[in-house]
Amino acid sequence: MRIDFDASAPVATLTLCRSPMNAIDDAMLDALAGALEAVTAHAAITVLHLRSNQRVFCAGADLRMVAERVGSAAGAAAMAETVCRFHRVYDTLAALPVVTIAEINGAALGGGLELALACDLRIAGHASKLGLPEARVGLLPGAGGTQRLTRLCGPGVAARLILTGEAVDGREAERIGLVQWAAPDGEVADLAAGIATRAAGLSAEAVRTAKQCIGIAARLDPAGVRAEVEGITALMLEASTRQRVTDFLRK
Repeated sequence: MRIDFDASAPVATLTLCRSPMNAIDDAMLDALAGALEAVTAHAAITVLHLRSNQRVFCAGADLRMVAERVGSAAGAAAMAETVCRFHRVYDTLAALPVVTIAEINGAALGGGLELALACDLRIAGHASKLGLPEARVGLLPGAGGTQRLTRLCGPGVAARLILTGEAVDGREAERIGLVQWAAPDGEVADLAAGIATRAAGLSAEAVRTAKQCIGIAARLDPAGVRAEVEGITALMLEASTRQRVTDFLRK
């Protein structure tokens, strides 16, 4: 099982459960897309709570999938399509007319952090590790990371995390505005549940309208999205990328 979805209103819970690290492949993207469709179909749902039952929130794109595609034009094209699917699913999440909350315990890296960035609210454990380390394997954050992180935290923080591959803990993530709350690891689930309950008690119509207004201000530039997809496609053909991905998987 890759995703467990509980559609109980008004707070629906989506649990990532692909052992061991919730690595995202095409099948997991399909499962996530299906769960988001279910949210849209349930008018009584006003809050979506994303969490994990693994030791991490999400380690990002499945590097074994990447390794199978790196180094060939056909593989680069396939990866470009997967990146476009990431964008479609994450954009759907960001546009949901409900409050979306990411409960981050453990690592949220690469596509996993980009998943959390597509949510309205983020809560992280103090020992969590959050980052966009794609450059370590010769790639870039292609699922909205360069765009959403820059809009959320500014170009300085985006440059710090993306251009150095640094991962920050929950306390630092809260300080730089990457998450709105940080708490001791054992308290994150209760904190997230409490925030979900509080959001669910507000006027659904008022929250939906306010979210639309915030979304207008934070709307992604299509040129930036195209640049991510084109960048991934080009980097997949670099010999150094193939070597870096291979080296990472051998660790």
